[in-house]
Amino acid sequence: MSIIRAVAGAIACCLSVAAATAAASTPVTPAGWRVEPVGTQIEISQGVPGLQGPLGAALSPSGDQLLTSSSGAGKIDSVDLFDLAAGQRSDFLPYDAAKGQAVFSGVAWSSDGTRAWAAGGGQQVVHAYTVAGGKLTETGQIATPFFPAGLAYGRTPLGDRLYVVNNLSGPAGGTNPPGHTVTVVDPATGMTTATIELGTPLYPLGVAFARDGRKAYVTNWAGRSVSVIDTGSQAKTADIELSPPDNPELADHPSAIAANPARDEVYTANANSDTVSVVDTATDTVAATIDVALVTRGPKGAIPDGLAVSPDGHTLYVAEAGENAVAVVDLDSRSVKGFIPTAWYPAAVSVTPDGARLVVTNTNASGAGPNPCGGLTPRPDCAGVNRDSQYSGSMIKGSVQVVDLADATGRLDALTRKVRRDNQAAARGRPRPAGLDAIKHVIYVVKENRTYDQVFGDLPKGNGDPSLALFKDDSAPNHRALAQRFALFDNFYADAEVSADGHNWITQATASDYVDKTWPINYSPSPRSSQRAYDFEDVPFAQQFASEPLQGDPSITRSAAARTGGYLWDDAFSRAVTFRDYGEFTQTDCSGGAGNVSHTTHLDDTRFGDHVDERFPGYSTACSDHVNREPEWEREFRGYEQSGDLPALEIVRLPNDHTRGTTPGAATPQSYVADNDLALGRLVDVVSHSRFWKSTVILVTEDDAQNGPDHVDAHRTVALAVSPYTQAGRVDSTHYDTSAMVATIEDLLGLAPMSVTDARASRMWGAFRPQPDLAPYDAKQPAVIPFGDSGAPTNPATAALAKASASWDFKHADATPEIALNRAIWKSVKGKRSRMPAPRHVRIIGSRPNDQTDG
Repeated sequence: MSIIRAVAGAIACCLSVAAATAAASTPVTPAGWRVEPVGTQIEISQGVPGLQGPLGAALSPSGDQLLTSSSGAGKIDSVDLFDLAAGQRSDFLPYDAAKGQAVFSGVAWSSDGTRAWAAGGGQQVVHAYTVAGGKLTETGQIATPFFPAGLAYGRTPLGDRLYVVNNLSGPAGGTNPPGHTVTVVDPATGMTTATIELGTPLYPLGVAFARDGRKAYVTNWAGRSVSVIDTGSQAKTADIELSPPDNPELADHPSAIAANPARDEVYTANANSDTVSVVDTATDTVAATIDVALVTRGPKGAIPDGLAVSPDGHTLYVAEAGENAVAVVDLDSRSVKGFIPTAWYPAAVSVTPDGARLVVTNTNASGAGPNPCGGLTPRPDCAGVNRDSQYSGSMIKGSVQVVDLADATGRLDALTRKVRRDNQAAARGRPRPAGLDAIKHVIYVVKENRTYDQVFGDLPKGNGDPSLALFKDDSAPNHRALAQRFALFDNFYADAEVSADGHNWITQATASDYVDKTWPINYSPSPRSSQRAYDFEDVPFAQQFASEPLQGDPSITRSAAARTGGYLWDDAFSRAVTFRDYGEFTQTDCSGGAGNVSHTTHLDDTRFGDHVDERFPGYSTACSDHVNREPEWEREFRGYEQSGDLPALEIVRLPNDHTRGTTPGAATPQSYVADNDLALGRLVDVVSHSRFWKSTVILVTEDDAQNGPDHVDAHRTVALAVSPYTQAGRVDSTHYDTSAMVATIEDLLGLAPMSVTDARASRMWGAFRPQPDLAPYDAKQPAVIPFGDSGAPTNPATAALAKASASWDFKHADATPEIALNRAIWKSVKGKRSRMPAPRHVRIIGSRPNDQTDG
């Protein structure tokens, strides 16, 4: 079932809470940015499979059909065919991830529009189709190991050829071995005719033919370079460096690539750099680098990841996933003319052959919309819908957006102003209030996977739903007491969907395009790591790239997941702010030995100082938060009390509110949460009775909300700000997000914003006051015996979903099926026969953050 919506219209600036109801049709992202796409959107109904997380798209040669590929975190990947004239999906083919089936980003058409192909990603094939009468028919699969990604169809000196970029060089196991080849396919026979060696393995991603077909160009995702292939000899002839080693931010993460049909140029979208590189195909040199950022000379985060060139060759259209917009670039002047608003996270863009329409494929539709088939909002038309499949990894659908270019070009200045207003591009957070100059230390506590309602839903103050509260005074007395005594944030959202992007948002205030494109594959129901391994946090040096140096220090290598400027600790190091890490981006050893190392430079590298407590365990539910983690943190803290040199920033990971579900013999979910709660309570107790209390703030949140029930939105999560300056017991309903907390840390410690999101975020000053209350906090003992203590309650073999829990992987964060885990937790607390309401995505409507200007 397709839904077509006209979405153009004006907006009103600076909504107040009172006016929010009237604006309920305007959704916003977790960061608080309005989503107001212009033109027409084609969407798929929530209960219907397909178009979940589309990454790739290609327009038919006639321009009347669009083929998209969707590789999401749910059970079904899909290839979807859209009839643009009718404004509807005409056909789709599902691919069952649980059976090892898959698609990825690459899509291509034959020149006559009767055949098409889609990259099969982790299935190690290219899917071949015939297209007739608005229907897709799969005619075969072409084996193209490993992890086929970008596709290009074109006329070469050897005839028509399909070029397939192999993103990996072997099957995913514990690692993702980077690829270094291109497979050449004869489309007439479906046979492989050559395999072209690219050299250094750099996760090649996109491919495009030069307009005469004599060359092909391949983007090296982790290489800041483009490989050039002679299509006659079928051999690589050159590598074009897009940015030098001493300036990696100039053209980092080249992803999409497109050729100009009217001049000898190809263009790369440099996702980490907010730039487009112009390559002269006559000389195979970089002719120009175009800044396509919405706000120039600022932090990065526009994430350009899709390109299309107008038929006359004068205009380039750039999909900017981080700004929910398409940049319109004048190729004659090499400058941005303006921006067109899109839905959330545009991933691909096309122009019809007549140049009249722009077709944008958005990974998400209009922000986090209502969950129509959730248990809290039942509807008759939801009969038969699998509600358990509706979680943040799978319930947000994509959309196809069609824009009349004559109309958009005629009012491009107004549309640009709309994009800037919607994205708060002129916003500047109020600087740290003068009364907070006494704060010299921040302890940043990172937890796992709880929603606001699960912990605070029944508190008398705040916007909660008591029926959804799972962890109350018996298992979470410290969380609840801290929220009521210091500050209760009831409008705080995780920017991330899952831990893979969550730990990047927590430490970078964004997630790179590599993370956004690949985490759904790792989280799909296929056997873990069978298609794509988890490589989004700490990875060994062998999985880092010399071609990807840290901005400002060419000696430091990065993983593919890292942004060019690095992480919060890189920000601190560059500004001589002292820091110490406890369990974030480290390996795990519960023994208390020195085995919890990190491979993230600056965080753990003898050249730059000792910044990791190697006796503090990283993520593992086998270690107790209050027995293993907090005492080790406290041991070092007591030493700092003696020396007086407490680091300005401490990052402390307390992950056990993740729980082990109802695994037989394991501690119950309430016992795990009690363990986590007691550790947090003791940490606050220790700090508040110390010499550092008057100069410290403890900021606490989850890396993500992971889809537990919440009556507002599945992104809404737990946040705490504990200090003498927040001890007022007030409710702060300002719209905050993960980036707002990161921005607050930055401002308190004199660090620079790391992305466009924390640069524009509302700092959490609403919870602070200039006069401190130095009364200490005494930790509370949960009534439920915490995991780690003798007598902690355990799950019986008869517990709900016990058999399923026993089969899940709890060694890695989020390796379990999240809806099933949350259902097990719900039934463990509420009773075996109870029914967990489905997670809910609503249109988060609230005030424009009150400490910003809109420009």
